[in-house]
Amino acid sequence: MALHPGRGIPGTGFFQKNAAVLPLVLLCLMVWTGPARAVDAGTMVYTVSDTVVVRARAMGDAITPSAAGMVTIIDLEDESGSKDLAEILGRTAGFQVRHHGGLGFAGVPSLRGSSAAQIRIFIDGLPLNDAQSGTVDLSLLPVERFSRAEIHRGVVPGGLGGMGGAGAVNLITRSQADGLDAGVFAGGFGSLGGRMTWGASSNEGDRSILLMGHGRRADNDYQYLDNNQTFLETGDDTVRVRQNAWFEEWGLWGSSRMECGPLDIRAVAGWFRKDGGRPGPINYPSPSATVRLDRLDGQVQISLPPQLTLEFSTAKVEQFLFDPNNEIDDGFGGDIHSLNNDLTGRISWTPNLWKSHSSGSFISLVNLTAGVERRSQWYNQWYGADEDPRRNRHTDSAFAALPMVLFDNNLQLTPAWRFQRNTDDFPPLPALPWLPEDEDVKNIRHDVSPSVGLVWEVQPDTWFVEAHAGQSVRIPTWVELFGHRGGIDGNRELSPEEITALDVALVWKPSSGFSSRLSAFQAQTDDAIIFVQNSPGTSHAQNIGATRNRGLEWEGQFLLPHKLHLQANATWQDPVDLGEIPHLNGNSLPYLSDVEIDARLTRPVGFWRLWVELSHESSKYRDRANTELIKAPARTRWNLGVTRLIGNSLEISAEVINLTDDRTYDVVQFPLPGRTWQVAMRVNR
Repeated sequence: MALHPGRGIPGTGFFQKNAAVLPLVLLCLMVWTGPARAVDAGTMVYTVSDTVVVRARAMGDAITPSAAGMVTIIDLEDESGSKDLAEILGRTAGFQVRHHGGLGFAGVPSLRGSSAAQIRIFIDGLPLNDAQSGTVDLSLLPVERFSRAEIHRGVVPGGLGGMGGAGAVNLITRSQADGLDAGVFAGGFGSLGGRMTWGASSNEGDRSILLMGHGRRADNDYQYLDNNQTFLETGDDTVRVRQNAWFEEWGLWGSSRMECGPLDIRAVAGWFRKDGGRPGPINYPSPSATVRLDRLDGQVQISLPPQLTLEFSTAKVEQFLFDPNNEIDDGFGGDIHSLNNDLTGRISWTPNLWKSHSSGSFISLVNLTAGVERRSQWYNQWYGADEDPRRNRHTDSAFAALPMVLFDNNLQLTPAWRFQRNTDDFPPLPALPWLPEDEDVKNIRHDVSPSVGLVWEVQPDTWFVEAHAGQSVRIPTWVELFGHRGGIDGNRELSPEEITALDVALVWKPSSGFSSRLSAFQAQTDDAIIFVQNSPGTSHAQNIGATRNRGLEWEGQFLLPHKLHLQANATWQDPVDLGEIPHLNGNSLPYLSDVEIDARLTRPVGFWRLWVELSHESSKYRDRANTELIKAPARTRWNLGVTRLIGNSLEISAEVINLTDDRTYDVVQFPLPGRTWQVAMRVNR
C-alpha cells in the first residue's frame, strides 16, 4: 500500500486492494479461445462528413483541407483512461509537450514553438484558459469526457476566440450513445482505473441522455538516476525511487439533448476531483506536501431559428496546497487556497447568405458566422488566513467569419476577424505589507485579430493546396501583470505579445486508405514575455523581444499490402531566440527538438490486432543559454501492443510502454518513468 502523506486526503481503498487482481483476470481472458470475430483493416478507419478519422489514435490522421486553419482531428472515443490528454495531443505534428513527471502530472504544451499561454483550449467552442496563469493543465481534463479533439495550428478560427492564440485545441464532448460501455485498466507503478458510460434515447431520436463515471490512480513510485547535479562525475550517482508522486482522481459527468418544437437544447454538467502528492524537484523534495482540486462545470446550448445559437457555460475550480511542514520554499509555507469562478455567454448566427443554382458561377456559396461573447472571471487566493485582493477580468468580444466557395467549387476562401475588450479591475499587491492598497485601479485593452485562409482544389478530391495567415495579440496574465506571493513580482508595464502565423500545405488523397499533407510554416512572437530571475528568491515578467519558429510538418496514413496500416507524422523546425540580449540572440528556444517523428503500424492477425509505435525526438536544450552540459539527449521510445476482440462486445488489450526503458528527462530535476506495462478490458453493449 502506498503511503500518501497529507491532510485530509486518504487513499482509496478499492483501488489499492484490487491492483494486483485485475491483471491476472485480464491475462486469462487474453488467452481464452471462446467466440471471437476477426479484425479487418477496414474497421480501423471510418468517414464522417468527408473527414477521414482513424480511431483511437492521435497521429494526425484526419487530414482534411480547411480554409479556417490547419486542422487535425483526433478521435478520442476509444482512448484508454490511462493516457493523459497531453500525451495524446503530443503525438500530433507540430505539437510538443514538456513533461514534469509520470502519469497524471502536468505537461507544458507548445504548438509550433509557442508558449503554453498562447495555446487556446476550448470545450465545445467555449474558452478554458484562465486569466490567472493563461494556461490549461491538460492532465486535469479527463479524456473520458470527450469524443474528439480538433487541433488548429497557426490560425485560430474566429468563432473559437482567436485572440492571443498561436493555435487552439477544441475538445468535443461525447454525445448520444445508447447502451452500456464500461472499461477497466491496470498497469505498472500502481496505475489502475476505469470508466462506465450509459446512454439512452427516445424512439424518435428527439431526446437522449448520457451518464458517465470514471476514476484512475497511480503511485508513480518509479526508479530514477540521481546524478547529484554533477553531470560529468558518475561516482556519486544514486538510484532512487520517486516519492510523493501519487495521485487519485474521479469524476461524474452527464449530458442530455431535447427537441422542443423549433428549439434544440443540449446541456452538459460534470464534477471532477483530483488529490495527489506534490513531490517537487529531486534536489528539493517535498515528501509530505499534497494538493487537491475540485471542479464543477456546466454548459447549455440552445439552437433556434433562424440559425441562431445561444450558449452559456460556468465553472468553479477550487484548489488547495497542504504544506504543514513548510517544505515548499515560497517564502510563506503552510496552506494555500484558491478559488476561480468563470462565466461565459455567447450568441452566434450562421446564415447562408448566397447559394448559386447554376454551374460555372464565380461565387457558388457564401456563409456567415458572426456573434458576440461575454466572459467574466473572478479569482480569490488565501495564504493561511490572509486573503489577497480579488482579481476580476471581464472580456467582451465580437467575431465574424465569411466562408466563401468560388470558381465553380474549386476555391474556398475564409476571411475572419475578432475584436476583444479586456478589463482588469483589481489593485496590485502593495510593494510592502503595511502600505495601503490602491483604489479603483483598472487596466483596459482593445485588440483586433484578423486572419484569412484558402483551399484550392487542384484536382477534384485528390490534390489540394491550403494556405493561412493570421495576426493575434496575447494580453499578459494576472500573474505577469500583478505578481504572485512567493517570489513573483508584477510588471504593469508589460506590452502584449503580438503573434504572426503563416503556413501553406499540399494535400494528396488519392484513395480512402491513403492521405498525405506536407506543410511549411512560420510563427513569430514579438514582445515575447518570459519570467526572468532578478534575485535568488524572486523573478518578474518582462518582454524580451522576438522569437521565431519555422519548419515543415508532414502527416500521412496508408493502407499497405498484407493488411498493414501505417499512421505517421514528422516535424522539422528551427526555433530561434531573436531577443534583445546579444549573447542569447540566435540561440535555439529551450525544450524544442529540431526533429520529431511519431509512427504507428497496425496489422490484424485473425482475432487479434497487433501494433508497434515509435516516438523519436532529437536532442534539445533545456535553457535559453543553450548550455551543453544540461542538454537533453535524443530520445526514442517504442511501444508494443495487442488487442483481441471476443464476440461483438468484449475487447481485451495488453501493451508494453517504453520498451527500451528510455529515461531521458524533459526538465532537469523532474525525472520521467522508464519501461512499464498496461492491460485493459472494455465491454460495449
